[in-house]
Amino acid sequence: MLRVGTRPDHFTLPYVLKACGELPSYRCGSTFHGLICCNGFESNVFICNALVTMYSRCGSLEEASMVFDEITQRGIDDVISWNSIVSAHVKGSNPWTALDLFSKMTLIVHEKATNERSDIISIVNILPACASLKAVTQTKEVHGNAIRNGTFPDVFVGNALVDAYAKCGLTENAVKVFNMIEFKDVVSWNAMVAGYSQNGNFEAAFELFKNMRKENIPLDVVTWTAVIAGYSQRGCSHEALDVFRQMLYSGSLPNVVTIISVLSACASLGAFSQGTEIHAYSLKNFLLVLDDDFGGDDEDLMVHNALIDMYSKCRSFNAARSIFDNIPLEERNVVTWTVMIGGYAQYGDSNDALKFFVDMIQEPYGVAPNAYTISCILMACAHLAALRIGKQIHAYVLRHHQYESSMYFVANCLIDMYSKCGDVDKARHVFNSMPQRNAISWTSMLTGYGMHGRGREALDIFDKMQKAGFVPDDIAFLVLLYACSHCGMVDRGLAYFDSMSADYGLTPRAEHYACAIDLLARSGRLDKAWKTVKDMPMEPTAVVWVALLSACRVHSNVELAEHALDKLVEMNAENDGSYTLISNIYANAGRWKDVARIRHLMKKSGIKKRPGCSWVQCQKGTASFFVGDRSHPLSPQIYALLERLIDRIKAMGYVPETNFALHDVDEEEKNNLLTEHSEKLALAYGLLTTSPGCPIRITKNLRVCGDCHSAFTYISKIVDHEIIVPYETLVERVVSPENEEIASRLTQRFEKKRIPYIVVDEWK
Repeated sequence: MLRVGTRPDHFTLPYVLKACGELPSYRCGSTFHGLICCNGFESNVFICNALVTMYSRCGSLEEASMVFDEITQRGIDDVISWNSIVSAHVKGSNPWTALDLFSKMTLIVHEKATNERSDIISIVNILPACASLKAVTQTKEVHGNAIRNGTFPDVFVGNALVDAYAKCGLTENAVKVFNMIEFKDVVSWNAMVAGYSQNGNFEAAFELFKNMRKENIPLDVVTWTAVIAGYSQRGCSHEALDVFRQMLYSGSLPNVVTIISVLSACASLGAFSQGTEIHAYSLKNFLLVLDDDFGGDDEDLMVHNALIDMYSKCRSFNAARSIFDNIPLEERNVVTWTVMIGGYAQYGDSNDALKFFVDMIQEPYGVAPNAYTISCILMACAHLAALRIGKQIHAYVLRHHQYESSMYFVANCLIDMYSKCGDVDKARHVFNSMPQRNAISWTSMLTGYGMHGRGREALDIFDKMQKAGFVPDDIAFLVLLYACSHCGMVDRGLAYFDSMSADYGLTPRAEHYACAIDLLARSGRLDKAWKTVKDMPMEPTAVVWVALLSACRVHSNVELAEHALDKLVEMNAENDGSYTLISNIYANAGRWKDVARIRHLMKKSGIKKRPGCSWVQCQKGTASFFVGDRSHPLSPQIYALLERLIDRIKAMGYVPETNFALHDVDEEEKNNLLTEHSEKLALAYGLLTTSPGCPIRITKNLRVCGDCHSAFTYISKIVDHEIIVPYETLVERVVSPENEEIASRLTQRFEKKRIPYIVVDEWK
């Protein structure tokens, strides 16, 4: 057109600008903006409105706002100008600005509305902003505005209102609006189905399904996706996969949102095979580009992120890492990094999670972590008992104020991290500094005190929790019973167990019964513990039988222990821990042939006992020790110091508990074996390398030996250190040697002692 010499007019240019926005192409759009100014069209309201829309679609909200300001300054603005800028701010994730502009618009340009259609677009534009903010008051005000203007119950306005009310959690209001829409279209039904799904009312959502079929309304991809996403977000992953199968059978083709929701369901279930099928389906149906053709499309990146999350939670880290590595560094967003860090923190090697976090914030393509990233990295610190790194993350949070809106979330993770790293006082400091607390805050603090055997503080937190207006749930009671059990408050714990149903109306679960059994066993009432198992209102689960087996270990009841193990075998729930317990019980009873039989059975079944490993944090980093470890350069000094310490505490009354040396040897040899326990080696190393007055924090992947606990009690009286050892590790820790040198030493030791081993990517 330009080549043949025809000049564009005010009808031509809006269409050209619309094409630039559809591409979108900021470069072409800004070029045409220059052409508009050169040809004197900058005062034409139709062209200027098109410019606002073009810039907003190109993601240039600042330029769109500048054009709009010029329009209003010239006084040529109309209702379409205001609709365009409001829509731009809604799509640009500035809902509060959009609401403020809409409020001004109603006062300024209402009389400029050329027809009812303009008012309808205004209402439909602003309601998504109300929905994203869950702004109930503003949604009702817009609803009232629509009624006053006579634009309700128009189907477009009605659909937007149904969606807004549903996202605000006002399902009853959404239903009322839905019923008032006289001529419903498929969008109306989809909005109501999505509303029910988002609010967890799946029965009503399926009832709408049936009604849609009765009225011959076709179920489109939006309908199916709404139900699948609702199930997935509510943790009903099996149901989400089942609805997805029905969708495919019906012939409806999924979109990107459907795929992301289904992958989320697979991730929650750890359904690896189904996840790989969805991956293949996405490639086959062009919902996902091939890894080496990644183009940076937002939807494509979302699918890649969902795949990384799914493979990580299915513990297929090679697949997750492959997808992650094929996303260009400059294209990775905070979700990409967070799902990778979270996968390693929860299901893999926490050391790798820390490495990814460092890479994430490095320039030149550093990405600022969000609250979820921070929670994942704090979880990794807790797993590794990496207190020093945890403190650095805490400092990072304090320096960056964008986490203030998520302070509940982050502070609760900090409490958990400090507790599991052995600094429960610092956890309490974080707890006390929270301006507001939720139920998780109280439960996390309760867990920290219970883990460290500080029963009185745990009970105090429980009482203050109730005074603050929080009603304890079954999880809070589980933590409380655990604290009472490990603090020796037997009668108090049993009283709390009875009050669960009597005073709080809570039905104890199998885990609560396991704690009650442990409490009874600690008070010497093994018969009552066995009676409790038999009188349980539900079938005893594996956790109950393990608790009973542990009680039999304390009271040397071989017959009952054998019965508990038989039950675990029947349930296919036996593991190295249960076999180790029964082996220890036989060893205490002097039944060495049975010990040999259990070890042979474990070997035949392919079950390997996890080697006990202890960590200690010092100024030079974290050092790890196994039982009988002599590979450390300071081993001669470590054993010499231990020998001196044992001699001193024996003079104070310490008597080695040789029943924890479970070998058929004489008493002197048993004493020597006890000295080689990994906890004692870690303590000696800590004493050698830590400045006087500094606390020594020791972490173990298994339960701390009773003799070591007794010895530490005496040693703490003669050294100038606070010795911190959790009563029992709540989370299984992955034994991850920090470098290849340690891995090599482990391998050599296993080969020397002819211990069978497997070298894998993640040392466990």
